[in-house]
Amino acid sequence: MTKLEMNAGPLVSVVIASYNHATYVRDCLESVLTQTWQNFEIVITDDGSVDETASIIRGIDDSRIQLDVFAQNRGACIAFNHAIRRASGRYIAVLNSDDRFLPHKLQRQVEFLEENPQVGAVFAHPQLINESGGQFADSAHKDFSVFHVGNRSRHSWLRYFFDHGNCLCHPSVMVRRECYEQLGLLDARLAQVPDLDFWIRLTRCFDIHVLPEALLSFRIRDNQQNASAARPEVIVRDLWERKQILRHYVGWDTEEFAAVFPEYCNQIGRYSADQLLARHAINLGTPFHISFGLEIWFASLPADGSGPEYMDFIRQTGKYDVHHVLQLRALRQQLDELAVTRDTSALLSEQPESANLRGWWSRLLRSR
Repeated sequence: MTKLEMNAGPLVSVVIASYNHATYVRDCLESVLTQTWQNFEIVITDDGSVDETASIIRGIDDSRIQLDVFAQNRGACIAFNHAIRRASGRYIAVLNSDDRFLPHKLQRQVEFLEENPQVGAVFAHPQLINESGGQFADSAHKDFSVFHVGNRSRHSWLRYFFDHGNCLCHPSVMVRRECYEQLGLLDARLAQVPDLDFWIRLTRCFDIHVLPEALLSFRIRDNQQNASAARPEVIVRDLWERKQILRHYVGWDTEEFAAVFPEYCNQIGRYSADQLLARHAINLGTPFHISFGLEIWFASLPADGSGPEYMDFIRQTGKYDVHHVLQLRALRQQLDELAVTRDTSALLSEQPESANLRGWWSRLLRSR
């Protein structure tokens, strides 16, 4: 593609939600302004920053930058949605105000979407950076390799999202405008997984593709400052939200269900798609999958108790301790038997007898 074509081709809207990123936002915007693809606009919503973020943005002299500032913090989803509504490009690229694009990011993704009209959105691999912008080297971090995935069919993506969750980097995406017009924007009720919720809705209708190259720098913040950091409240909220978005899989016709869960094809007819979905969720074994499965199974049964599923369902509800009542009772009993007189955290870290308790806590935390 020639330089002229990169200046006059389809308009790309780079949408940014900024919040208290005065340290990073200039670098973020410079990474867009220096793209090889130059036909773009930058549509920013500042989400009520209390630092100098908005002032820094206003100080960059480029007519393609459009800034709107919220009077108070309203959340990233609302800020992104506000920016998307104001965007006018054929393609919409998402960027966080503490991340940055690599130079060919827009060009590579525009070229791919122009050549593949059946694809609704194109992603890329992120290059992880640390707080200061250097290479992020903690291989034990949960985000270290999760985004380096290969491509798969639309139905295989849907299966992965149900079984495992997200594996796509939100600020790596470029989306066709018509996808938002057809599917709606991000669900602002979700704080942890609005991107995963949108990927599920997207892949029910459109193909997606991951370019197997790093096209952006994704920053991992110190002291768990990322929105997805493993703080206690984030873990709890993430589990609750993931359970809610699984409802996108409820009520499918048997053809769509069989395409995503083909191993259940020989049981369709004996059981409904929702009943098979419930069994699959329970078999996955995580607390939120089990809780979701039991709720969907319950909703699929007639209230009069008729049908072959009734007694099996009753047995399952007594089998799975989704509220951890029995686990907590067993823990209390073990603590009583150990005659605990010290702080529980000290006991868990010091007492060799409590190895099984440490394991219980670890399993509970890993269930997210």
